[in-house]
Amino acid sequence: MPSESAAATAEDFRPERRLHASSWLFGTASYLKSFLVPLIAAAVIGSSREFALWAPVTVIVPLIAAALWRQWVYRYGFSQHGLVIHEGLFFRNVRTIDYGRIENVDTERGLLHRALGVAEVRVETSTGGSAEARIRVLDLAAVEDMRARIFERDRPAASAHDAAPSADAAEREETLLELPPAELVRFGLIDNRGMLVVAAIMGVLAQSGVFENANEWAAPLLARLPLDAVAAFGVAAQILLALTLAAALIVSTRVLSILLAFAMLFDFRLTRANGDLRTRYGLLTRISMTLRRRRIQAVHQTATLLHRLFRRVSLKVDLAGGLTAENEARQRGAQQHFRDLWLAPLVRPENAEALIRVALPQARVAGLDWQKLAPRARWRIFRVLSLSWLIAASVPAVWWTGWWAAALLPAALPLFWLHASLYVRYTGWALHEGFFALRRGWLTRRLSVTPRNRIQSVHIGSSPFDRRYRMARLDVDIAGVSAVTHRFCVPYLDRRDAERLAAELVASRQTQ
Repeated sequence: MPSESAAATAEDFRPERRLHASSWLFGTASYLKSFLVPLIAAAVIGSSREFALWAPVTVIVPLIAAALWRQWVYRYGFSQHGLVIHEGLFFRNVRTIDYGRIENVDTERGLLHRALGVAEVRVETSTGGSAEARIRVLDLAAVEDMRARIFERDRPAASAHDAAPSADAAEREETLLELPPAELVRFGLIDNRGMLVVAAIMGVLAQSGVFENANEWAAPLLARLPLDAVAAFGVAAQILLALTLAAALIVSTRVLSILLAFAMLFDFRLTRANGDLRTRYGLLTRISMTLRRRRIQAVHQTATLLHRLFRRVSLKVDLAGGLTAENEARQRGAQQHFRDLWLAPLVRPENAEALIRVALPQARVAGLDWQKLAPRARWRIFRVLSLSWLIAASVPAVWWTGWWAAALLPAALPLFWLHASLYVRYTGWALHEGFFALRRGWLTRRLSVTPRNRIQSVHIGSSPFDRRYRMARLDVDIAGVSAVTHRFCVPYLDRRDAERLAAELVASRQTQ
């Protein structure tokens, strides 16, 4: 491999490092995914022996040639200023990604990657969006060398192009969290993604017209079932059978959720090296992500009813440019769960604060002075729910069952009052000299913490109903907030409290 001269400048630097020898295999697979639908359509339309003979020559061979050519022309290297990438099939281009802009060098490894000892590399910057560069593929030693050269910026610039650092980064890593199989089972029972898979299968079957032709296949099946014998057992036996079938459905979806949990988070490890955090997980596709502490904008803790039943919570983080994960997940569809920014998929509540402080050293959860919502917030929530229920449910109830059902609608009002009371009880905010914390919800309890110097803007909004009750809604925006459920939004605040809180947050932002 040609050596890189330390005297090279950004103008005359020429990258000389190549991709792994097996890169063309993954390039071909990527091209085939892009052409998969046209290939299937062509196979259906022109399904003949001649097409079967000519398809490899006319389609697959050119794709392999394109992948081989891309591998041949692709080069990367490390100049004084940044990572330099030389690529292009027909139009050659050279890109320089400044070291100061690079935040993450993450990897993804499927079964074939792991068999060949290689990884697909994503170079991400703080600008968000999709990955700044996707390098397909490098061997593991080259990936570690890339991380070391990019992130060890305290070395003199003149030595940036010398031999790779001799220290082994893995030896300096401190393991903070591991998920054994028992924890993955708990995660599957809590997360219940199996129900989403069942719903997706039902949607595909509905779109394919299976249910429209149900009489053709359901009638013979029902004819074979001993329905007369079941009817003879009586109502109690029928109810027991229905409950048994429902229990079997629930158990099967939970088992599927556990299998998905093992596929997603197998061998999950959270480690700390050189001040930054790194997560590794996955059974079939192995994911390695770097959570740089200076890029962490917020930590979100979630505790659903099942979390509390198992005495666990989940922790995620927002990163600067945090929409990267969400946008890329939308582009890649089924692999969205691989890009969850986990700090801890599952951890005991007593250990959660220690991990939060690892990610945000200035933050803490215990002993905070939590401020409540406006005094009349409970009444407003109850009133909105009650009126919405009585208006929305009255017409269907009278239409389908008669006027007697409308008399039963007020029976739900105590539940709405209970919800309003518990929501107000478990929702509040706390302002510390170093961070801002928000908790909300009672059935699913969420806690979000962000340093005050990460706050980008503060908004106060008042609807006509807010103004009537002298309330306001406060929205706090940070760089990297990536989900509606993780927004820093405080509704039903007293107007004076909202203005005072906004002034303090803005003042702290201006002084830091």
